[in-house]
Amino acid sequence: MSISVSATELANYAARYPCMRCAWVRMHVKDLPYQSFPGIFSAIDTFTKKVITSHFNQHGCLPPWMEEIGDVIGYVDPPGWRKFYREDEHTGVTVRGEADAIFQLTGGSYLIADYKTSRYNPERLYALRSYEIQLNAYAWIAESTGFSPVNRLALVFMEPASEIEHAKAPNSIVDGGIQLSFNARIVPVKRRPESLIPPILEKVRSVADMSIPPASRSRCRDCDQFDTMVLKMARGKSDGF
Repeated sequence: MSISVSATELANYAARYPCMRCAWVRMHVKDLPYQSFPGIFSAIDTFTKKVITSHFNQHGCLPPWMEEIGDVIGYVDPPGWRKFYREDEHTGVTVRGEADAIFQLTGGSYLIADYKTSRYNPERLYALRSYEIQLNAYAWIAESTGFSPVNRLALVFMEPASEIEHAKAPNSIVDGGIQLSFNARIVPVKRRPESLIPPILEKVRSVADMSIPPASRSRCRDCDQFDTMVLKMARGKSDGF
């Protein structure tokens, strides 16, 4: 049986011991409720892409605050997820995705960047591991779709300048509302798709082949909450929802 997953889904395996029951539910139970994503973050991500792309098209270079990303000589319009995919011959798993940005560097290699509308926190190890898997999945796909070699990966955190000194600044008030600025922070990510992606694809394949969900990981918060919800519904109780 062929199976197709997103690079974002692979990132859900970032935990040292991911919950295979949660993975089974995400894969086999479609149209799950309570999965809405705040539209404001999508809008900011889209705006970030447009600002950087427009600047490069007009000036032939990245904005000054992105210069540390490398010696960029070209911008590639990232293919959509319908064209940006790769099938693993060993597991039969196809990984799809859509990178935020692909840049060509001096020498002909490529850099893939991912924009994050959040503050960089080095202590958020699970989140950083998820981002690492996602970017390496993009590199794994890219090198089979004409963008090879991918030598560098980077996270671009757009951190909101929401401190009190920025709120007091005269330019925080504009005609019709308020203006929030963002400061960029570039975080390099280690490129290692050859060692990172195949073991995850093995896990995806094993989950796909399960006809019933496996046992929950010990102390999985999502499973505990789900079981509590189902139990309350079975007893006809709705308090706490």
